[in-house]
Amino acid sequence: MPTAVDIPTLFRRNRDFRYLFSARLVSLFGDWFNTLAVLALLRSLGHTGAADFGWVVILKTLPTLVASPVAGVVADRLPRRQILVAADAVRAAIVLAMLFSPNVEVLYLLVALQSMASAFFEPARTALLPDIVRPEELTAANAIGAAAWSTMLALGAGIGGLVTAYLGWSVALGLDVVTYLVSAMLLFQVTVPARDRPQRPTDWRTWTGLRDIQAGFAFLRDHPRVASLALVKTGWQLSGALTLVLTLLGERVFVVAGEAMLGVAVLYTARGIGTGVGPFIARWLSRENPARMEQLIAAGFVCGALFYLFLPIAPNIVVAALLVLLAHIGGATIWVFSTVRLQQITPEHVRGRVFATENASFMVAMTASTFVWGELIDLEIIGVQTIAGALGLVLLLPAALWMLRGRWLGWGTPGEAPSHTG
Repeated sequence: MPTAVDIPTLFRRNRDFRYLFSARLVSLFGDWFNTLAVLALLRSLGHTGAADFGWVVILKTLPTLVASPVAGVVADRLPRRQILVAADAVRAAIVLAMLFSPNVEVLYLLVALQSMASAFFEPARTALLPDIVRPEELTAANAIGAAAWSTMLALGAGIGGLVTAYLGWSVALGLDVVTYLVSAMLLFQVTVPARDRPQRPTDWRTWTGLRDIQAGFAFLRDHPRVASLALVKTGWQLSGALTLVLTLLGERVFVVAGEAMLGVAVLYTARGIGTGVGPFIARWLSRENPARMEQLIAAGFVCGALFYLFLPIAPNIVVAALLVLLAHIGGATIWVFSTVRLQQITPEHVRGRVFATENASFMVAMTASTFVWGELIDLEIIGVQTIAGALGLVLLLPAALWMLRGRWLGWGTPGEAPSHTG
């Protein structure tokens, strides 16, 4: 097995990764401005209930389910760099339109369209990564990618909270438009190796993409190790209402300096720091060993469950932020290692469909979790702090299932690779 590279070496010798990483960094920074700005815009339109915020979270996720089957086929058929550039351009136009939302119905529609465009971006980006980095660079590339997400969550949420609170949601949305355009320009600089495309029958099932969708599902059915890895993030998203819960905790329980959005920003920032630290700790513990990566996924579930169980008794925002930070060290471990293992063992020709299926499944779990818990909060059946602890209990279920999966399939081996079918 090739020797793993460190992150400075990856950046120094891989020009295309530098551009891909920079584009994502800029885009993610704007995304967190967008999240807080949309919540503030929603409040300005007179919608302040948990269900109202829950619908924003749902509409940022549910359209992905609708678009993902097509997005996976597109990512496997068309040049992935062009997909990324087009998705950025479309999202910039959608966010620009949000500035002129006359009512909540139009805002909800635009949030849904933005989510649908993102459904094409993420599978293409994740599937593209193994095309531009070497096998021994994959773990480092994904670790720094997770760190980018978390750093931009921390910075974007922190700065976005200040901008939204003191300059207004319109300025925050305008900055998000700019970040999408800068991201698109950076992606234009990425050079992607040409891919060999297999010959396909020229019938209606091929032209509509149905044949490719069926082949993708058949591949997952025939490769249970790949299928189980594609469902790991779904297990974490059984607690998908965490985004809603952190928002409501920041607004209602841990308000900072009289500003609700600043409390939200502190908790989002803590989440981002945990997500950034987690992959580097996990990478050190795994020593780049596939079996250890899969075992640490179970540890990640337990870590997340443990610290969210304690969140309801946090006496202040400092303790709450620390618990959120520690919980998301576990979440980041789950996220990065499931992605790395999928990239290691999934053939290039079906990679887009596998990642689109993964994306859709965890979005469904996140949406269902957010809807159910949001309704319970609005109906005053259960308090927001109690739900935080309940979500910790929920995470013990995928932890147990992942351990059973390890006993059934065994833990990953360095030389594993599925056959080229589909």
